[in-house]
Amino acid sequence: MTRRPVTLCYRVLAALVGSEIPFQESLVRCGCDVTLVSDDAVDQIPRPGAWLVIFGNAAWYPNVTRKLLATPRHRRPYVLIWHSEPLPPARAAGLPAPWLSVREVAKIMLRDPRATDVYTNYRTLRSLQRAGIPDVLVLSSRGRQEFLAERGIAGDFAALGCGTSMGRDLGMLRDIDVLFLGILNVPRRNRLLAALRKQGINLTMAGSWSDPSLWGEARTRLLNRTKILVNLARTPSEFSGYRLSLGMANGALVVSEPIYRPEPFLPGTHFVMVSTENMAAGIRHYLEAEDERRIITDTAARFVKEHATLERSTERIVA
Repeated sequence: MTRRPVTLCYRVLAALVGSEIPFQESLVRCGCDVTLVSDDAVDQIPRPGAWLVIFGNAAWYPNVTRKLLATPRHRRPYVLIWHSEPLPPARAAGLPAPWLSVREVAKIMLRDPRATDVYTNYRTLRSLQRAGIPDVLVLSSRGRQEFLAERGIAGDFAALGCGTSMGRDLGMLRDIDVLFLGILNVPRRNRLLAALRKQGINLTMAGSWSDPSLWGEARTRLLNRTKILVNLARTPSEFSGYRLSLGMANGALVVSEPIYRPEPFLPGTHFVMVSTENMAAGIRHYLEAEDERRIITDTAARFVKEHATLERSTERIVA
């Protein structure tokens, strides 16, 4: 079988330098020869006729996107973007345009290349689309796909999918009642977490892009000690499939605020979806109702291991 050459533009977090990259490994298993590049390696953008795959968010790679925009179409490679970061809500979600934090506004005003708010993410995709980039656009949520379709930008859907590096159930004692795992410098999220604590929820909070103790096997052990993993987004209704898959793969019950179009997951079957006003009560219920909790976590774990997998999503993208 002839293997397909692919150049993969991928941002490796400081905490994971030297670790395997699940998407890269999945592409290899799907018949691709993968060359990994960073945003600094614009000289390694492949020749016309070859494939450049941009993972996560084109806004993370300003040098690569500038190079693509400055290159005549006939001299570009084929480009596929698998976009997994937040965008504004689709009209059908019935939500107002999200407010930005002071930090996010400051990054926009200063033209900070680290800006990845919902509007910057959309503007990046829009500017690329107007230049005929990418050849294939894949969105990791149905809501993001709807939002772009409303603006004339067509994209396919493939959930990020659960990879083997996300963990597994180790059968450990679950001595952490409730965990939030994610970045904590988000004003909306911090307000909601503070409200849970005020209502008596025994909440553990952790999150870092650079601390190795919150990634890899250490993260797996942390989640295996957890009964309930809370999902609270940067903006209302936003889908964080990665966090949901993490909880499910490690046997923790995911209790989430309302999500617009949470496919491939089903509320009540794979996770619990409850309003922020009623979240504390929902958490207390499932802490006590261990049998109900186990039914959902067992169903969810099978689903992410057998169906909602990174391998299946990668096969769809390669096809």
